[in-house]
Amino acid sequence: MERLKKLLHKAEQVPLKLRALYESYGYSRYRMGSFEPYDLYMENKHFLKSEGIITFTDAAGRLMALKPDVTISIVKNTGADVDTQKFYYNENVFRIEHRGEEYREIRQMGLEYIGAGGGYAQAEVVGLALASLEVISQEYTLDISHMGFIAGLIRVLGLDDESTKKVLEALRNKNRTELSAIADSLPIGESERETLKSVVKIRGPLGRTLRETACLCLDKEMSEAIEELKELEKILSISESSGKAYLDFSVINDLDYYNGIVFRGYVREAPRAVLAGGRYDNLLRRFGKPQPAIGFALYLSDLDRAFHESPEYDTDVLLLYGNTPGPLVAGVVRSLISQGFRVRAEKIAPRGVRARQVLTINPAGEMEAVPDAKYCTAEGQAGLGSI
Repeated sequence: MERLKKLLHKAEQVPLKLRALYESYGYSRYRMGSFEPYDLYMENKHFLKSEGIITFTDAAGRLMALKPDVTISIVKNTGADVDTQKFYYNENVFRIEHRGEEYREIRQMGLEYIGAGGGYAQAEVVGLALASLEVISQEYTLDISHMGFIAGLIRVLGLDDESTKKVLEALRNKNRTELSAIADSLPIGESERETLKSVVKIRGPLGRTLRETACLCLDKEMSEAIEELKELEKILSISESSGKAYLDFSVINDLDYYNGIVFRGYVREAPRAVLAGGRYDNLLRRFGKPQPAIGFALYLSDLDRAFHESPEYDTDVLLLYGNTPGPLVAGVVRSLISQGFRVRAEKIAPRGVRARQVLTINPAGEMEAVPDAKYCTAEGQAGLGSI
């Protein structure tokens, strides 16, 4: 019971701690409505992380969407003449997933730094991603990649669209066998073939692994990507959390939107990534905005599942009061609650309620424990067990 209370308390405290963290770095709260014009998202559907958009027609006949994303709204509302904007958000987004069979409401918290160039500005966001994971768990990692390195590799290899798709998919899945087969089937030189096969094997602490990766650069863009990652690592190194940053080129986002550093965060308590982000200058260009930008989203709904642990009991005491006068029942309930018990008072035993102890109270105000009862079965009868 005590462990459960700690987990629930932690789940409630995470958003509050993240808000304090982001505001301490000068980020302001961004708020948005639940609805946006459908066209806004349809035109940028590849940027979204879901399979579909939930739509409806408003009273004026316009096709609207339940917001599936926050970043696009921030970009749309950024003026082309704005130098920098720092926002964080805590919003629910709505998505269709699992081949259109499931509607999901997802709680997200994240931040966006519009106007962030390289150097410290970029490292600040990555550092805040690390700090966000540390708020959640002491056991976490942030896997970092660079879309420039991947884009440079694809260009050097001269891949067509179909081959590019296969290579990126194999990299995402860390499928060494598939990538090796693809490399052997391509009309490329031996050096390029071995580089492609080696990239999928790369994963390790950022600083050490970057030094080992420099020899794989085949053109200027790949070399510049590695130098940018080295600069990032140097800035992050002043933080104790820098040891949690790993280089991993399986972290790949859409090349049409992302153009630089990208990253994905994991905590021990969750089976999949709970944080994702990166540099998305290309998205701003699609909106005619000149600024660079970088940000990330943290999936609070996944954290809820990670921290949730079903309690053994629904209540400490199930109090069955029958025809006992209300004032007597109220007095007993208050007395039990004042002793630290969770109390559920019912006229008759409800179905399916699990209780540590079942008590009855008669019209004279006398209480009696139901022997060996701890829960009510589906039939509404007392089951076995005791407090």
